[in-house]
Amino acid sequence: MNYRTERLPVVTFTLLGLNTLVYLLSLYFAMTTQGQSDAWIREHLWLIPATSPWYAWVTSMFVHANFWHLFGNLIYLFLFGCCAEDLIGRWRFLVFYLVGGFLAELVFIATLPGHFASPEALGGASGAISACLGMYLCLRANADITFKYVYLFLGSADYGEWEIPAWMAIGFWFLEDLFRMIIDLLYPRLAGGGVAFGAHVGGMLAGMALVLLFRINKPPRPEATPGAEILSPAEIAAAATAARPAPTALEIPTIYLHSDGIQTGPFTLAEIQYRLAQNELSASTLYWSAGMSQWENIQDLAGR
Repeated sequence: MNYRTERLPVVTFTLLGLNTLVYLLSLYFAMTTQGQSDAWIREHLWLIPATSPWYAWVTSMFVHANFWHLFGNLIYLFLFGCCAEDLIGRWRFLVFYLVGGFLAELVFIATLPGHFASPEALGGASGAISACLGMYLCLRANADITFKYVYLFLGSADYGEWEIPAWMAIGFWFLEDLFRMIIDLLYPRLAGGGVAFGAHVGGMLAGMALVLLFRINKPPRPEATPGAEILSPAEIAAAATAARPAPTALEIPTIYLHSDGIQTGPFTLAEIQYRLAQNELSASTLYWSAGMSQWENIQDLAGR
């Protein structure tokens, strides 16, 4: 993902754990009841528009049909959930994740022939995870995503990687799902594989809409971009010593700077303001400190 989180993605890890726990419990009961529990789980925890209780709108986001269904979803939740959570904040991410999953379910129901009277069952985290992709796309559309490959052929092996922008990778995935959703709508008999393409499309659009609705459009932390130079503590100290005023006894350096692909810090607020007064920092310099969800322009610290 070419992104380094600054905070432990607690919400994403919790969601990963809950999805795994629900699957393991369902597997345990299936083994101890000779599969008889599967019918109960499908009736009560999966979302069946015609018959499900209200809580199935939530529980359906945590059930999976098999190991590979779970495994594929958890990979994407880990990759995009960690980034989205770090970019927009933990509680906002949790709300967006659940709301995105709910809207994805609504879109899926809208694509069913019977709509709310349909007996079709929906289960899995892919709708909410698609919302994570939508959030990420709005916030880091131009960031590179690295793809790695390895192949074996007639005894020879090779591996490598390539990078493409997020808008291209996620956009291709979205258009593919949109195309398959339209095919399912036009030719229901051809629908197969049990994949809820409508939920994918709905989740993706929901994630994008939520970010745009709340105007979360700040750029991501640029130190995560490939090739950015991170100076060592010794280099930072050598470069900044001449410009540093004597810190007060109560000041603790907590502010990091990013300019021209180089990250430096930490500095105190007094040091930053001194360097601003001396015109040592360009107007495009960004700063970040613990608790901030993204970098801000250094001019915001002038005169504080």
